[in-house]
Amino acid sequence: MDMKWFKRNAVEDERIVNMKNKLYKEVYTLIMVICSISVIIKSFMLTTTESVLLEMLIIIGGSLYFGIRSVTLGIYSDEVEIHDQKSKVSFSKRTAISGLVIGVVLALFFGIRSAVLYGNGNSLTEWKYFFIVFLVSLIIYLPLFVVMNSAIHYGANKVSRRMSQNDEFDS
Repeated sequence: MDMKWFKRNAVEDERIVNMKNKLYKEVYTLIMVICSISVIIKSFMLTTTESVLLEMLIIIGGSLYFGIRSVTLGIYSDEVEIHDQKSKVSFSKRTAISGLVIGVVLALFFGIRSAVLYGNGNSLTEWKYFFIVFLVSLIIYLPLFVVMNSAIHYGANKVSRRMSQNDEFDS
């Protein structure tokens, strides 16, 4: 008596598999957007960070899982290679630029949040808090995210290339 409950059908329609992958990508993006909006709204409404821990866990956990799996499967380096062939801006430059954008957006977020939460309705105080927090955050987060994104990209691309070379099914 052979139990075939968990065995998959060996032949799958490629069109169906691609459509399912597209749907999974859309659902992943939707979940990340909803969690991000929730974090932003809760950050302005509440002063404690405990209320956003679950959303941050979902965002960071999902991103880490996706990143690690794409590197270990060797897909990351293939994606970088295809991107560099098609685009005028290399993936490395794009990664550094995204680090710049993340740093600026985070500094703006913290500056606006400080002005709204601690400005006490006084526009002079709000502007002062905004500029102080924005500039300090910019000094801290801009180099941090540029270096961090570039280092992660370099390491992930190197490991992914090695994993892709070790894949006996990759020709």
